Amino acid sequence: MRHYAKQFRCAGLRLCGLALCVGLLGTAAWAQNGAIRGTVYYQENANAKPEPRPGVEILILRQDIKGQLKTKTDKKGTYFYTVQAFGTYVVVAHGPGYKYQVKPPVRITSTEPVQIDITLTPGDGRLPPVEQLLAEAQGGGTPATPPPAAAPPEPTAEEKEAAAKLKAERERIEKENERARNINEQLRTLMDSGNAAFNRGDYETAASDYRKALALDDNQPGFLGNLASATLQIAVKHFNAKRRDEARKAFQESGDAAARAVALNDAQPPERRDPSYRSKAAEAYRFLAELYGDAEAGEKAAKFYIELADMQTDAKKRNEMRVRAGDSYRFAGKFKQADEFYRAVLQEDANNIPAMNGLAMSLLSSDPELLDPNKAGEAIALFEMVAAKATDPNMKQSAQASAEYIRTTAKEIVRPKPGRKKN
Repeated sequence: MRHYAKQFRCAGLRLCGLALCVGLLGTAAWAQNGAIRGTVYYQENANAKPEPRPGVEILILRQDIKGQLKTKTDKKGTYFYTVQAFGTYVVVAHGPGYKYQVKPPVRITSTEPVQIDITLTPGDGRLPPVEQLLAEAQGGGTPATPPPAAAPPEPTAEEKEAAAKLKAERERIEKENERARNINEQLRTLMDSGNAAFNRGDYETAASDYRKALALDDNQPGFLGNLASATLQIAVKHFNAKRRDEARKAFQESGDAAARAVALNDAQPPERRDPSYRSKAAEAYRFLAELYGDAEAGEKAAKFYIELADMQTDAKKRNEMRVRAGDSYRFAGKFKQADEFYRAVLQEDANNIPAMNGLAMSLLSSDPELLDPNKAGEAIALFEMVAAKATDPNMKQSAQASAEYIRTTAKEIVRPKPGRKKN
């Protein structure tokens, strides 16, 4: 029991710099989103004045990699969609009664929205395959030339019937999209106001704006990722002010929002998946496990850290994620799984101090009464190595105290023999 009290005090020390760290992480994540916006006009003929057109289908194609995004113009004929920055996109406008229009490719190079206006003309509503659309975009896009103003011939009975059906279809689409016509404008406003609030440190207002946006459209991972950042900051603020219940709710909301963003983002091709959503989910769930003993959250955090480790090409970064997976399993009380990850890291990097410390803590936590002399011996040897090699004074002091605790408490200690393989 004394050791658990020491563990909690040490955890408190480690939280001193928490707000600064998550602040840096949160700000970087949402800044990776750009946006495409514009107005769609309809021109009946060469003499007609182009007018903004609501309810037009907008298809956004990713040119450099596979991927499709869809939205519609609002009552003002405008559209707005958040996209991943530093990609090349092709915008297509189409719908019943229109000739589709393809715009040339555009490269998103910053978070500033890119304006792409489109003028539609009458047509049969046909939309070619994606491959043809991309090829047409590469060739400069579809010429938006309205037909000449000429008196149309008297429609046949079949044409009148087709026109009536087309009118009915347009009315049906209009009714179905009644609620969504002004969503794009609202999303753009909420993104701007939420991000401005986040930048000035008003995380409660930022979170409120992101929630309002998600109430309009809960399938945009960018807003979910921003909400995860804001609520993580709110959770840390509550926890440091000793409002544990409020902090726990905010940690949970942060983890759940980021996990939802991961699920939506994973529906995209692998090359388009943003690892920052996984990082946010893992961090929020790890805090729940470490600070509140939430075993379910700990296992979720470990899962996300394992996935992040598998994404890494750098060995050092991969081992860092694997150590965090081990920590999350340890906080969840899954000591066997934790030990496996720590030992796997130490097999690759015998001087990995976080893995040494995590394995020692896991061995001690799995046998708090120090009844197993082999575990006690291995734990004390690891703590002594951490105390000798660690540069972090808090980690060094904690390791020294833990080693001393084992020496004075364990009835029997069997130290590992040099060169003995650890199982």
